[in-house]
Amino acid sequence: MERVLIFGSTKEARDSARILRRRGRQVMFSVVSEYAKSLLPLGTMCHVGRLDGSEMLAFIKECAPHRIVDATHPYAVLASQNIRQCCDALNIAYERVHFEDIDNAWRDAVEWADSHEALVTAIQREKGNMLLGIGRDPLLPIPLETDMSRLFPRVTPTPEAVARCLELGYPRQNIIAMDGPFSKMLTMALFDEKHITAVVVRDATDKSYLHQMVVPALERGYHVIMYGKK
Repeated sequence: MERVLIFGSTKEARDSARILRRRGRQVMFSVVSEYAKSLLPLGTMCHVGRLDGSEMLAFIKECAPHRIVDATHPYAVLASQNIRQCCDALNIAYERVHFEDIDNAWRDAVEWADSHEALVTAIQREKGNMLLGIGRDPLLPIPLETDMSRLFPRVTPTPEAVARCLELGYPRQNIIAMDGPFSKMLTMALFDEKHITAVVVRDATDKSYLHQMVVPALERGYHVIMYGKK
C-alpha cells in the first residue's frame, strides 16, 4: 500500500487525506500542535510537534513515505522550504496543495477561542512560552494551576496595567509594557528574546495588526490562538 505523509492540518490537508484514503492510500500526518491533531479523525497516525530541518529529515526517513503532500498554510514559508529540501534529499515525490483564498488562509491556520474559558483551556494545553498580545484581555484571571512563568503579557505601559498583571500572578520579569504600533521586526525580536513557541492574539480584523503579530508567528510555525469569533 502506498504511504503518503501530509504536513499540516489545514482544510486542504484534511480534504487531501479523504481523497487519498478513498484511493486506498495509507495516510500519515505531521502537525505542530495538539489542537491541530484534534481536527483530524480519531485514530489518525500523526506526529505532533515542530520539526527543524534535521529533525524533519530523520522523521521522514523513519516514516519512509512514497509521497509527501505539503498542506501547511501559505505563511509557513520555512516549513515548506524544509519539506521540499527533505524530499529532494531523499528523492521522494513532493506535492504542494493549492489554496483558493490566500488572503484569508490564516483563519484556518489558527485556533479560535470565543470565550475566556476556551482561551484558558487553550493556554493550559500549550507547554512552551506564550506571548499574550491581546490588549487588556491578558489581565483576565488565569487559574492558579497554570504555569505563569511561561506566560508573557504585552500590555499598555501604565502603572494600573502592570499592577493588575502582578495582582494576577504574572512574574514581574515577564511583563512587557509597551505602546504600539509594533513592527514585524520588533515582534520577531520578542519571540527570540522570550523563547516564544505560541502566541495569543485578539481577533485580527485589522490588517496591519495581522501582519505585525499573526503572520510572523505563523511564518515560524508557532501555534496561534485567536481570542474572538471566527
